[in-house]
Amino acid sequence: QSPREILEAMNYRMLARSHGGFTTCLVLRVTANGQATAANAGHLAPYLQGREVAIENGLPLGLSADTRYSETTFRLPENAQLTLISDGVVEARDAKGALLGFERTAALATESAAKIADEAQQFGQSDDITVLTVTRVTAGRETLARMPASELSMAGGTA
Repeated sequence: QSPREILEAMNYRMLARSHGGFTTCLVLRVTANGQATAANAGHLAPYLQGREVAIENGLPLGLSADTRYSETTFRLPENAQLTLISDGVVEARDAKGALLGFERTAALATESAAKIADEAQQFGQSDDITVLTVTRVTAGRETLARMPASELSMAGGTA
C-alpha cells in the first residue's frame, strides 16, 4: 500500500474509534535509492538537513469519512538526515510561557534525536515528545558494520 492508501484506511478505522477526537499521522516510505513518499494527516512536516520539507497536509484522522490524502515525493540524499518530530517539541514552553517554536526546532533539526528531545524537555515539556532521525547510508556489510548506533536514533519522553 502507498502512504496515501495507508492513511485513508487508518482514517476509516479511526472514525469508529475516535469518539469525537482525532489523531495526527505522517506516513513515510523511503526506498533504497532515496525516493521518499509522504502522506500527511495533520502532523508536522519532517525536516531534511534542518529545513522543513514542503508536504501537503490533510485533515487529521477520524474527522471526516470523505477525507482524501495527497502524496508528496522528495529525495533523501545519501548521508542526509531526515528528522520527524511530534508537536510536543515545538509546543514546549518555558517558565514565561514562550514556545520553543518552529524556528528553534529547525535550528535543532540536524542534531540527534536524543539531543532534540533533551533540549525540548529542558526548555519546558508540557506534552509528549517524540523525535526520530533517519540517515540514509549505502547498504552493505562493510557500511553496516561501521555504522554507529547514533546514525539511526529515536528519543521520546512523556509529559
